[in-house]
Amino acid sequence: MSSRLHRADRARSGSFVAFALLAIATSATGCSTSGSDTSKPAHTMQEFCTPFLDYFRADFPIDSVKLSYGGSAGKAEQSVKDGSGCVFSSTQITSPHLTASVALRPTRADESDGGLTPYLKENKFVPLSGHSKEIWIRDARIKTGPIQTKGVVELTTRIDPWVSSMEIINETDTLAISDEQISKAADVLINTTETLNR
Repeated sequence: MSSRLHRADRARSGSFVAFALLAIATSATGCSTSGSDTSKPAHTMQEFCTPFLDYFRADFPIDSVKLSYGGSAGKAEQSVKDGSGCVFSSTQITSPHLTASVALRPTRADESDGGLTPYLKENKFVPLSGHSKEIWIRDARIKTGPIQTKGVVELTTRIDPWVSSMEIINETDTLAISDEQISKAADVLINTTETLNR
């Protein structure tokens, strides 16, 4: 989208609110501390989060975007593990109030029965076509009134042994993001999650 749609956050604390909400969502899918493949070389949080940082600098710009590490891995050099996350916010106190986050957890053996499938159904996710792997979207980007007070797009994919989710929020209004930008975000989420298996 053109540079006229600048992205910003009003406060540093907003990024942690966004990550907390996504952490709740991923826990609802049945988080487990087992299931990751420890036989492969460990990837660092910096390696995992950098492609998303590039996306928020170029493809869906957040003004003066800042990356912080949430969840159980809070430093760039730490290895990616269950509960790892990236939080993106602006250092500028301007409008719109944008935040974004990415969360990661291992898949479970009973995923279809007790994990991802019920979560996707309960939260009205639908398949997003046109991508190399299955990915689902919860498209609530349009602020509709007193019940939905913010604009949100959430993407979720399962690429064993991981489930990863990406959420972009405008805390105060409709989220001005195009279908093309959402498609690009989906590709980044899929490709980055796949790299954890290499």
